[in-house]
Amino acid sequence: MNKVAILIFVLTASVTLFAAPNATNSAKADEVKKLVDQGVQFHEQGQFDEAIAKYKQAEKKDPKNALVKYEMAFTYHAKHDLEKALTYAKAATKLKTEGLDENLYSLLGSIYDEKGMLDSAIAIYREGFKKTPNSANIPYNATITYMRKNNADSAYAWVKRSLNNTRTHEGSYYYAGFLASQVGKWPAFYAYTMYSTFISKKAEIIRDNLSRLYGKTKYLVLKKENNVEMNTPNIKQTGSDSTVNKEFLLSIQTTLTMDSIGSRKLYDTDSTSAEQTEFLIYILEKAIKLIAFTDEIDDPIQRFYQGLIREGLTESFIYTICEPIDRPTFAQWLIKNRSGQARLFQWFNKSWLML
Repeated sequence: MNKVAILIFVLTASVTLFAAPNATNSAKADEVKKLVDQGVQFHEQGQFDEAIAKYKQAEKKDPKNALVKYEMAFTYHAKHDLEKALTYAKAATKLKTEGLDENLYSLLGSIYDEKGMLDSAIAIYREGFKKTPNSANIPYNATITYMRKNNADSAYAWVKRSLNNTRTHEGSYYYAGFLASQVGKWPAFYAYTMYSTFISKKAEIIRDNLSRLYGKTKYLVLKKENNVEMNTPNIKQTGSDSTVNKEFLLSIQTTLTMDSIGSRKLYDTDSTSAEQTEFLIYILEKAIKLIAFTDEIDDPIQRFYQGLIREGLTESFIYTICEPIDRPTFAQWLIKNRSGQARLFQWFNKSWLML
């Protein structure tokens, strides 16, 4: 598998969960909570040794407190002391971890991954996901580990588990698009890469997505002298969806071969950023229609694109994600369509995310 630009381990920040203490141990519980809160504050300020000192005080008062062990592991991990981080994280898993499992197993798996113990990391992620099947972080981290193992099929299967539990996790949608292109799932490649571009706040992800959408699409048809040839990527496809993947790809290739923008054929070289924007706007509208109306695509993201079409928001969506390619083109569009873009964000937040 090709190396990717970024690898992000998503670990939720320090957790401050305590069960309600009974009358006999409430004073001790309050003392432990106060020490942990102080440790968390030190950690957030980058004062890791001071944080650890507070956690050790808390540990003396309550040596069987899983949260204290977790926070200790979390801070040792931040200090890049993987051995101590591993010791405390493993110790936490043997205690009462209710409310802590997602963070704890994400951290423990990440430690194993960073130590190069990839099979151990996968085993931990499997165990953690059984405990927290609604987690997006644990399957996302498993995706990263499988990518390190150069196992794109398993990585894709795990990132799909993450997507089932989130509509806003930037890393999951980014890697879903990347992995879909690696395993030849073309409807998913376009669907997830466009969606990732829309929800991402990271400029490097947006640039990488747009570059991939443009580059991989242009590469599907090659012009050699006076001949135009379809260039189907040599990816071995398996599974029940291989037919729809091929049909989708053929439809995009046919569009590239036959259609024009003014006097320019879609397979012609684009010489300006405005022409690149025009090309993507044209081809992404075609891709969205294919994704939304193909009955064979069994994927929750299909409902997002069906919603765009139903609400008349396809154009607003495409121009919005293509803005960084050529801002003057976007600005000219926005002058006439500001209300349309506002409707897009309103629908996304209130209907799609169900806020």
